[in-house]
Amino acid sequence: MLGSFSGNVLAMLLFLAFQCCGLCVSCSLLQGESAGVRTVLGSVCGSVMLQWFPVPFAFFLGFSVPAQLLALFAAGMCAALCMVKCGIALPKLRLAGFWKRPYVWGILLMGAFFGALVWRSFLWADGGIYSSQATYGDMSMHLSFITSLARQGTFPPEYSLLPGVRLCYPFLSDSISASLYLCGASLKWAYFLPMLAAGGQVFFGFWYFARRLLGDGKKAAVAWVLFFFNGGLGLFWFLQGRADFTRMFTEFYQTPTNLTEENIRWVNVVVDMMLPQRATLFGWAVLFAALYLLYRAAFEGRKKYFLYGGVLAGLLPMIHTHSFLALGMVSAAWMLGSFLSGRGSKIAKGMILLGLPGMAVLQRILQHIGLTDARGLMVFAVAVLGIFAALTVGMALKSARQTGLKPLLNTWGVLLAALLLALPQLCYWTFHQVGEGFLRGHFAWVVGEDGYLEFYGKNLGVAGLLALLGMLTAGHEQFVKFLPALPIWFLAEFVEFQPNDYDNNKLLYVAFIFLCFAAADLFFRLFRLDWKGRLLAALHRAEARYGRRYKNAVSASLREAESTLRAASDAYGAAHAKSGPHRIRGLLMGLVLALCIASAALTMGREWVSRYELFGEGAVALVAYAEENLPADAVILTDIRHNNELASLAGRSVVCGSPTFLFFHGLDYYANEQAARQMYEFPRESAALFTEYGVDYVLVSDFERASYAVDTAGLDALFEKIYDDGSRVLYRTGSLEGWA
Repeated sequence: MLGSFSGNVLAMLLFLAFQCCGLCVSCSLLQGESAGVRTVLGSVCGSVMLQWFPVPFAFFLGFSVPAQLLALFAAGMCAALCMVKCGIALPKLRLAGFWKRPYVWGILLMGAFFGALVWRSFLWADGGIYSSQATYGDMSMHLSFITSLARQGTFPPEYSLLPGVRLCYPFLSDSISASLYLCGASLKWAYFLPMLAAGGQVFFGFWYFARRLLGDGKKAAVAWVLFFFNGGLGLFWFLQGRADFTRMFTEFYQTPTNLTEENIRWVNVVVDMMLPQRATLFGWAVLFAALYLLYRAAFEGRKKYFLYGGVLAGLLPMIHTHSFLALGMVSAAWMLGSFLSGRGSKIAKGMILLGLPGMAVLQRILQHIGLTDARGLMVFAVAVLGIFAALTVGMALKSARQTGLKPLLNTWGVLLAALLLALPQLCYWTFHQVGEGFLRGHFAWVVGEDGYLEFYGKNLGVAGLLALLGMLTAGHEQFVKFLPALPIWFLAEFVEFQPNDYDNNKLLYVAFIFLCFAAADLFFRLFRLDWKGRLLAALHRAEARYGRRYKNAVSASLREAESTLRAASDAYGAAHAKSGPHRIRGLLMGLVLALCIASAALTMGREWVSRYELFGEGAVALVAYAEENLPADAVILTDIRHNNELASLAGRSVVCGSPTFLFFHGLDYYANEQAARQMYEFPRESAALFTEYGVDYVLVSDFERASYAVDTAGLDALFEKIYDDGSRVLYRTGSLEGWA
């Protein structure tokens, strides 16, 4: 658990080695991209390699050091093959100009803040371990996956919280830390380092994708702020409640972005998604990289990017299944959009205008008849999306009759073929987990008793209004780019993919990405600052359309024109920086943005100062003893608390973990839960249960005494006491022969 200095160094070297391999791949395959893009996508590629390359070897060798070394060798061979094929001796990145751009320092500052939050959320102090507010619930589960995978080495992995059950949760977001933990790193360092890198990948990945799609750095900056500082109007509801403003910084979950008593549920993506939910964090890192590649492929004629983006997408299910589903829907929407005419986009806008009040009316009807949860809702949603899928296929076939089938196969066909990488994962892991409570019809996310429009009005706030107006007033070409927001939001409002209603926000936030783009686009059109972006976008389109046909001459001319335009824009801005209208526009823009981000800023401040004890000094001492004296595959009887030190920190299996985790993973844990109670309260009569569940050790601490009527005398008579610190007692069950 504590690791060593040499172990931390070895873990960092392993991580950096995979990052270098990813960088070699990106520099080889993405030679037309900027140094920044190749660096970010190379970093994502390196992380994906560290997540996936040990997997095939682990099936035969277990999750072990030899499997990691073979994975590193395979990554090196992959990088070498890409470099040889593309004729590159060593990666060449010219980053001198990269550091001079203001956005770089802004994103780095945000990345540093996120890294500090991660570090503080796993704080070792006063002999114990403390978490932050957002990580208090989820971190124990992720730590149990990391430590059990590294300590037990079983592959395919099983739930240490429910022994014998295959781990079908997207565990690759935790296996990347388990790989570093195997090298001898401390648990904190193994937990922190990949998350720090993933945070940078998410922040920069969103930026490059937004700048490409919107065609302008300023618009991209606004979209970036709206997404990562999302918060809605929760601050106003917070201020209307109790007068004590300081409760935000002292009480548990009294923040302007998560105020459940006022039904404020649109939580901040940095604090409440990226920080505690590792699958979302690592999934978004891959998602934004894949979206960038697919956008370049679909809208800018980079056909080979269909394959690259498809491979990343195909590897997503066991990193983050929701991101995989969302990415598939983005691809389908863009494919449909490529066949839409201007009339088609007008019809889609009409559906938005009719759909919003329609959803509000439908909500009230379903609430009145008590059918907000019904299988029919899922059937309806699937039927509607099926119609759009059939429409897309029909339009694709019509296009194929006109231009031939080959162009379609070389683009979207390649993407579909690459997505087949996901099929084995879905069959072996994801579908194996799906059971009762998964894939069910449910309408209106967590709107509850609020009106539909009222709920989203206060949760999305000004950003939501800008997004709606931006979608409705966007030109045809821009609207097609924003189109994925509609099917994703529609699906998330009718179908749930986990027992927890709240978890559908993992789909809604992907739709929100495109809504932020629409809001940023409108933001600048409202303030009449759009002329440069439109001209630059026209130049990009011209280069994509004619650059290949006329090769270097036209491309060089277009790049020169773009450079001249940027210079003219900068000169214009400098000349008018002190003008009255310019100042007024700047002030109004600042006020609107401040209104959008105020709730998020306060939530981030609350997370910075929060501190909750997760494991006390006695728990940490027990873990140190367990790591030294208990077999890695030992099964321990404990209560079902979520912060179970033996599962989270020692990587040992427990008879039954917390229902907080197991229920929302769709697992049947009831028999284990009842068996644990029986063994604690009636140990003399439970010989068969101790044998059935393979219990090697029994822990009795204040938690167990509070949860059960523990028969301490019976345990003392039956088992050997091997650890006793005055509060925690650990028994070894030993042989069950001669049990009376």
